[in-house]
Amino acid sequence: MSPARVLLHGGEVVDGTGAGRRRADVLVEGDRISAVTGIPSGIDAHVMDVSGSVVFPGFIDAHAHDDLALLRPGGVESKVMQGVTVDVIGNCGHGCAPVATDPRLQASYSGPVLGRFPEAVSWQSFPEYLDRLSTTGLRTNAVALVPHGALRASITGYARRPLDARELARATRDLDQALERGAAGLSLGLMYAPGDVADRAELVALARVVAARGRVLAAHIRSEGDDVIDSLRELLDIARRSDVRVQLSHLKVVSPRNRGRMPEVLAVLDAARSEGIDITADVYPYAAGSTTAAALFPNWALADGVPGLLALLDTPSERARIVASMHRPWQRQENSFHALGAQGILLAGFRQPGNEAYEGARLSDVADERGVDAAECLCRLMTEEQGELTVVMFQMDEDDVTTALSWPWSLIGSDGLPVQSPYTHPRMYGTFARILSEYVRKRGLLTLEEAIRRMTALPAERFRIPGRGVVREGAAADLVVASPEQIEDHATFAAPRRFPEHVRAVLVNGAFATLDGVATESSAGAFLPVRRSSTA
Repeated sequence: MSPARVLLHGGEVVDGTGAGRRRADVLVEGDRISAVTGIPSGIDAHVMDVSGSVVFPGFIDAHAHDDLALLRPGGVESKVMQGVTVDVIGNCGHGCAPVATDPRLQASYSGPVLGRFPEAVSWQSFPEYLDRLSTTGLRTNAVALVPHGALRASITGYARRPLDARELARATRDLDQALERGAAGLSLGLMYAPGDVADRAELVALARVVAARGRVLAAHIRSEGDDVIDSLRELLDIARRSDVRVQLSHLKVVSPRNRGRMPEVLAVLDAARSEGIDITADVYPYAAGSTTAAALFPNWALADGVPGLLALLDTPSERARIVASMHRPWQRQENSFHALGAQGILLAGFRQPGNEAYEGARLSDVADERGVDAAECLCRLMTEEQGELTVVMFQMDEDDVTTALSWPWSLIGSDGLPVQSPYTHPRMYGTFARILSEYVRKRGLLTLEEAIRRMTALPAERFRIPGRGVVREGAAADLVVASPEQIEDHATFAAPRRFPEHVRAVLVNGAFATLDGVATESSAGAFLPVRRSSTA
């Protein structure tokens, strides 16, 4: 539904800038906000009575993995129903473009993060992928980061070595072409293969390309556990040597033995900002994370991607070596299996007959049912499911999450995985409603105005998305109508696929994507190219 004029009448406005809540009508014409207050009475428009509700700017998910989901029917409904109108995709080095030298490896490794890859894609390079986004009607708008892992895999596959001079020259050229086409920056996934083998020289060279274009470097650091401070220092050194703006991905501290270290992390970040390093972060409001089950295995076992891992698991001596490795700490790479124990890991993504009952189950319970060691159990499940498993891991302390959300430079990102399995992390359905219901209304951690700013104007400024994230005349008509006194997040770890309540309407580029809490068929979203001169 997209009438030429829509008048949101009788409600209040929180405009995204941090300014106080106020009574105002909002007039939308086409894909723009044409007036806020001062609207003539009797104007010819479709009038929606929003009394008792507040009009916000559409939410910007600063950390999304909807690279493929945007192109699937219904793939991002969980975002739209929360009020997300812009998805920042391409995070953690995972992506579907550029296409790897062996697409099979890319699909098997990143599929549990991005959702199942199609049998064939219509692009090879990153600019070609952006062309596909630009010519497809999307449910939300999209801002795209170039994934370092995919960029690397398109040049040298999953080779366990730094790029040589010729390969690095190609990587910088391909990155620059993607930025010229409108990519918002580069994302690193230094915990994941193949990005984990990149050396400092490679990362600095790529960061300098990003800095020259005025874009942002988003980074999943090498360790968020025991080596979190050294990993942060590596990222900050890259920033110093390149003068790049930095977005720290999913600010957190993981594993029980590191609980309470968030103030230490924030002290490092504050010192960096005082030094002049331009760094912000994104946070999701949960004490559990989620990723591909392949991340529970040592990276040396992923030299040939997930198929290579499966081949090792089929070799008894190598399987025994992997199982032994999983029961002890690793150098630099966080061993989540060892740190959390099998009781802290939930499983999802099962497709084999007989395994469907394990959907959402704890690894410890499955291992007990099968009567085997938990690491051995995971190896068997990976073999049976051909590596296409996702895990939810209870890694963080709630006080650390709250402290991270309190940092003034933290944006909100869902880090949601748009997998098609019955079970998933509830952040895919609840992140933005949870901020408003749990951390604004119930706990009072953030004011309503500050929470909205963190979800709208601040990410728009950070990623240089012009005319988004604010309710003002001339801005894009990405809008949410909701009742902050009533909004409820219903997505839980027991029942994650539940939409929030009391989000009355969502407009994407002036068209209703939801109305009266029901999704429409509108596909008014678009790829939003980022330009050097853009300001929010």
